[in-house]
Amino acid sequence: MSRAMLTEDEHRPRYSVGQAAEILRTRPRFLHRLDTYEVVRPSRTPGGHRRYSHHELGRIRRVIQLAQEGITLTAIRHIVALERRVRELEAQRDAAWERLTERESRQTRRRRTRVPPL
Repeated sequence: MSRAMLTEDEHRPRYSVGQAAEILRTRPRFLHRLDTYEVVRPSRTPGGHRRYSHHELGRIRRVIQLAQEGITLTAIRHIVALERRVRELEAQRDAAWERLTERESRQTRRRRTRVPPL
């Protein structure tokens, strides 16, 4: 199975609130609060029911760890947003580094082609 298929499957909304709560060993009300505080935004069915993906369950596990350490949901929302921003900036940095490396590689190839043979 390709990586794209795994990622797509990971993000497929499949678990109801009750199923997610059971998997995570938490209460459905806690999951509702995460949605209210916009810490995790589950998908919605046409009828308005929440559906969680495997990826979101992983994020909720992280939130549960933070909450168990005594961090408030408001603070967790900020932490989650900052972590997301760090990932975005890291991706931008990596892309810029790749462009720079490619540019330097092209310049090196051009310089080699301009040097007259001995």
